Amino acid sequence: MTRVAVIEQDKCRPDKCGKLCFKVCPTVRAGRETITFDPPSNKAVIHEPLCEGVGICVKKCPFKCITVVNLPEELDKDVTHRYGINSFKLHRLPMAKLGKVTGLVGQNGSGKSTTLNILQGNFKPNLGKYDNPPEWDEIVEYYRGKEIQNYFEKLANEELKTVLKPQNVDKLPRIVKGNVSSLIQKVDERGLKDEVKEIFSLDKVWERDISKLSGGELQRLAIAATIVRDADVFLFDEPTSYLDVQERVKISQYLNDMKSPEHTLVVVEHDLAMLDYLSDQIHIFYGEAGVYGIVSHPHSVREGVNIFLDGYIPSENMRFRAQPIIFKKISMEDKISSHRLAVRFSDMTKKFDSFELSVKGGELFKGEVVGIIGPNGIGKTTFVKMLAGVLEPTTMVEPIELLVSIKDKDETEAIKEVEEEAEKKIEENLIVSHKPQYLYTESEQTVEDYLREINPVMLTSGWHKSEIIEPLKFSKLLNSSLCDLSGGELQKVSIAACLGRKAHLYLLDEPSAYISSEDRVNVAKVIQRVVNFYEMPAIVVEHDVMMLNFTSDRLIIFDGNPSVKGYSSRIGSLQYGMNEFLRKMEITFRQDPRTFRPRVNKKDSQLDKKQRAEGKYFIVA
Repeated sequence: MTRVAVIEQDKCRPDKCGKLCFKVCPTVRAGRETITFDPPSNKAVIHEPLCEGVGICVKKCPFKCITVVNLPEELDKDVTHRYGINSFKLHRLPMAKLGKVTGLVGQNGSGKSTTLNILQGNFKPNLGKYDNPPEWDEIVEYYRGKEIQNYFEKLANEELKTVLKPQNVDKLPRIVKGNVSSLIQKVDERGLKDEVKEIFSLDKVWERDISKLSGGELQRLAIAATIVRDADVFLFDEPTSYLDVQERVKISQYLNDMKSPEHTLVVVEHDLAMLDYLSDQIHIFYGEAGVYGIVSHPHSVREGVNIFLDGYIPSENMRFRAQPIIFKKISMEDKISSHRLAVRFSDMTKKFDSFELSVKGGELFKGEVVGIIGPNGIGKTTFVKMLAGVLEPTTMVEPIELLVSIKDKDETEAIKEVEEEAEKKIEENLIVSHKPQYLYTESEQTVEDYLREINPVMLTSGWHKSEIIEPLKFSKLLNSSLCDLSGGELQKVSIAACLGRKAHLYLLDEPSAYISSEDRVNVAKVIQRVVNFYEMPAIVVEHDVMMLNFTSDRLIIFDGNPSVKGYSSRIGSLQYGMNEFLRKMEITFRQDPRTFRPRVNKKDSQLDKKQRAEGKYFIVA
């Protein structure tokens, strides 16, 4: 077992810590240059061959930028790529096979996007030799005898055409200008323009400017623009983010239909139900986020998903998570809310040039979470923005009524004093904390400064740290700039910022986008704890059925004609709402009897037909 300390360079700030890691390192005191400071940047560098991984530096570092890495010695030699000294390194690569869909699953920051960039040919794997990168002939020789050797030979000889559907589709309007039709026609190399227009429901937005598209519409456009390319290898980075359940199943079915002896498909996916539904084999990514990532050997779909949930790979005798992810057996019985009113909103409408929305009024209770589910482009985000005050309703019968005041439940007098003056000013007004759907930012503000701006006591309050920051696992990001965060990291910081405010109503629009399966479970738990603690309601827009069911007490269903007209149901029971929604989507779900994870029934399968006949579109184990 190799045990060394690794520094994340972008977080290292020795000028502000007095070079504590250097002072406390026992091997440095013994006269070895285990830790030195790079003159140009004045940042600490750990020379791994000299490091014994004692771990004192980890405990002393105030910026949490040092991690002790434990790796089997054979893996230490099997390095696919490393960005630089003390930087992230990737071990192994998945075996993408012709005619198959290879699914990749793992925590954020474990190397999935790095893998896709290597497979696309954006950069060559340097085999850990970041200071003297190898050429293609050395790379091909290194992988001789392995399945990926042939892949790299073709990539080196430019005999392989690859195309990647990127992760952050919300950045598309900033990169591509024009309307939907012009983009598809520009990249259509296979003559599939009319086919993708119909299959991906782009006909209603065909002439719409890309900057006016919703998250789901941008996702469908990005997938369509990828599929129409004449490529040998199709790489999809999180193709179901922002899509509703029906669209996720439709996309999965289409990707399965693309399988042929000429095509290789690789998909990164965090929705375990969809990963299960579309994949032929699965590789699990594990390791230390931002430090190193390891790619498992291939597994069958059911085995691979269950191994990922268990956190243990029997064939490699490797435990990569201390505790398994446990999905509780779902009860479709109504959850009990407090029945103490907090907020009441009336019927409202919103009209745009080409879309109109009608929402029925409702009452929100203390400590409850109301889920919102429905097709894309139907007005869910518009409704949330009206509640948040971002959009002005065209009509509203009565103003939103506040029926409760914020209770000060923080645990120290110091915190109470900081917030006392602000609370005097807001007690009579509705305070809404809103996490929007789109999170793109160019701000160079650090995460720490941003959170302190949101709530001055957020990083000093023991409750905030134990109930929000630590469960969301982003404490190492506090000194990072917002603009440098990945999609998943920015999502978790934004969720923490939303829940860290004191408010009468919390609004979270698609909090599961870009974050891993295990983090989705943590997010769901954090939302429940915050609303219960402060006894305030929350509204969550979500497309992940399991997360929505795990989080919500009641449900609002949105329906209508996407991109044309939308309307909402009254707030109703979870049991009725979930069944009604899935009935309209013509999809049936079941729970795995061993792990209780959600699984989509194959259309017209025996179980699918049975559940339809019984009117049970989500059946529990």
